[in-house]
Amino acid sequence: MASCLLALGSGAHVKAESLTSSSLSQAETTPQPVFPAIGQYLFGQVPEPDQFGQGYMVLESTGNGVYGALYYPRSSFDCFYGQVQGAELAMNVINSYSQEVYPYSVALVSNTAVASASLAEEPIAPLNLSGFHQINDLSGNDLRMLEVCQGVVAPQM
Repeated sequence: MASCLLALGSGAHVKAESLTSSSLSQAETTPQPVFPAIGQYLFGQVPEPDQFGQGYMVLESTGNGVYGALYYPRSSFDCFYGQVQGAELAMNVINSYSQEVYPYSVALVSNTAVASASLAEEPIAPLNLSGFHQINDLSGNDLRMLEVCQGVVAPQM
């Protein structure tokens, strides 16, 4: 499934930059990417679900981490677990065949800030994964993969 991750990762790399005083002040005022509320989410390389040859990531946010599956429709899937670290979703992917665990990350991208419940609160930055589109409807197969992956990653979380 390594080819799946290479294709899924296109456009999802984080580049290191040196920080200047102006970029530090901008970082302090720009809403930082935040992970979604506890729940289940589907992201795809295209905005439509179940498109042959396109990569997808179904995940569940637990509040302090995530787990889920990376897959192509009508193919095998690899489970992962991880958490937000800075401006990326850092994951440990479990190869479905060899059970080997290897690191993988996807950059988080902030959209425009949305209103918060109180004026005293900082704006909430909606989450996007670089190179992916959020898809609202999870299929029965997406839910099945989440259930399988929950059992697979439980010992590591």
